[in-house]
Amino acid sequence: MKKLTLLLLLCAFVGQANAQRYLEQVFTAASKTTAIYGSNFTALTLAVTGHTSRQPLVMNVYQPTGDVETARPLVIYLHTGNFLPYPQNGSCGGTINDAAADEFATRLAKMGYVVAVADYRTGWNPIASGPTGELTRRATLINAAYRGVQDVRSCIRFFKKTAETSGNPFGVDTSKIVVWGQGTGGYISLAANSLDKYSEIITTSTPFKFQLPTGLPAPNNWLPMVLEAYNGNIYGTSGPHVSDAFYNQATGGAYPIGDTLAVPNSPGYSSEFQLCVHTGGALGDSLWMQAGDNPIISYQVPADPFAPYGTDILIVPTTNEPVVEVSGADDVQSIAKKFNNNAIFNGIPASVDPYGVVANARNAGRNGLFPLPQVASNSAPWEWTTYANPPAGCNTDAAPAKLYIDTIVRYYAPRACLALGLPCGFVNTKEIAGFEVGLTVAPVPATSAVVFNAEEAIRTILVFDINGRVVRTFNNIDAETFTMQRDGLANGMYFAQILFEQGFVKRKLVFENN
Repeated sequence: MKKLTLLLLLCAFVGQANAQRYLEQVFTAASKTTAIYGSNFTALTLAVTGHTSRQPLVMNVYQPTGDVETARPLVIYLHTGNFLPYPQNGSCGGTINDAAADEFATRLAKMGYVVAVADYRTGWNPIASGPTGELTRRATLINAAYRGVQDVRSCIRFFKKTAETSGNPFGVDTSKIVVWGQGTGGYISLAANSLDKYSEIITTSTPFKFQLPTGLPAPNNWLPMVLEAYNGNIYGTSGPHVSDAFYNQATGGAYPIGDTLAVPNSPGYSSEFQLCVHTGGALGDSLWMQAGDNPIISYQVPADPFAPYGTDILIVPTTNEPVVEVSGADDVQSIAKKFNNNAIFNGIPASVDPYGVVANARNAGRNGLFPLPQVASNSAPWEWTTYANPPAGCNTDAAPAKLYIDTIVRYYAPRACLALGLPCGFVNTKEIAGFEVGLTVAPVPATSAVVFNAEEAIRTILVFDINGRVVRTFNNIDAETFTMQRDGLANGMYFAQILFEQGFVKRKLVFENN
């Protein structure tokens, strides 16, 4: 009995000691190293050499200095930049070394995360004019975004591959991955979260939105702006793909015959992640969203003049030209609420979520949406530049931008704890009795699976080992019955928190051999 009491006290002490990790900065410094996560072919060189060429895909990886944990959640952070290289993009930034990207990554690393600020392929034609100018802008932009989605998924697979085959050199838990996009990167993070079938490129809210008239006879008189046979699949795991005469003619000779357009990176590994965050940006089409998508945390200035807060036409910041209809944070979060994809955020205690109280006064009940106040005409008040000779109008004052980053990170932290199943020392609802929701859990003990039955919809199930570590997370269940497979859990005792709309129920689980 004394040993059991000591064990419980020790577990409680460990839980308290680690309670603030992932909620606030618990490390004083973060290290940064540069690495390559793959390579692929860029269209940027077409205008100079007439051909595509292979470019390395580079990232800055941030880790908390002095951390002994070897399985940490990973944030893949995508910088802004209008899908064009800096400084040719005429923007205030657009590289993995942007000041805001470095600030976000350093703060998250000091909270216990590993953060990869990842580059991605850029290149499109924002200044196309004439009768086909708008179609050309739209087609080249959707191709740039498609390549960005391929690249972030390649980055995810790189970490999963190195964790399995190279001794996990970055110390990541590959079951707890966040894709976070800033500005232009937000278009990629949102698309990666919802675009999981190539057919969705064509099935959009507006007929022929992402298709081009080719001038060819039927049935080739309309052509999708992205062709899987040439551009590769949406995960970037197929290829190599090369341009042929048909593709060259249909795209107006943009791609010389025989040019390679896509090669696979780290195939054979999953591209799945667990949480989407976007700070600015928008979703290419709202029909891409569906029930069961990852939770989304959205930040946007509602008066953003370039990316609409609702559903409207995207404007190119540097040329003020219209491109295509997209959906911003307001509509993205309304759809996420309709599908109950953000249910796991509900009920975070106010004691760890004061910024949620502020957001909830503005977001019309859509937990996960933080509408940010605008400073003058700045649609990205979390950004500033440290580059020499920036374009006119760029913010060079870090102080106000860092205040916005304070808000963004503090709103993110408790929601990420729940979405990733991190041991942050709190639960998201009050404890209730099992009979209040008609809950049964059987068998106990079990050998291969446990069945949860209730009279109310089960939202989420978190499973902890006896040391309080989360070993399984099941989000967006939204059903009265759920079967949890053992999937390699060792013999012994575990504890489950089963979350309902009304609160959570604790149950003991035991696994043993036949």
